[in-house]
Amino acid sequence: MLSQIKELLSNAQLQQKIEEATNLAESIKLIMAAGAEKGYNFTTEAISQILTDLNSVESYELSEEELLSVSGAMMSANHTNKDIDWHCTAGCA
Repeated sequence: MLSQIKELLSNAQLQQKIEEATNLAESIKLIMAAGAEKGYNFTTEAISQILTDLNSVESYELSEEELLSVSGAMMSANHTNKDIDWHCTAGCA
């Protein structure tokens, strides 16, 4: 179902209509109607949950510490603004 909703949301015309919608309920109705045209059968609750999940993922920003941890580098706890000591945490020579 997520892939079907993402497919619908990739449509520029539907995106514009959703942006012009005055509230979430209207956006959901637009998505349900677009889905029905393609033979999809979504519940209001399912679309609402997926939109909430998608918005959470899109709006989440990683902190500097999180970025460093996923990149394999970690900043030393003892540093000043002028002197940052980087330590490799992923098998560096």
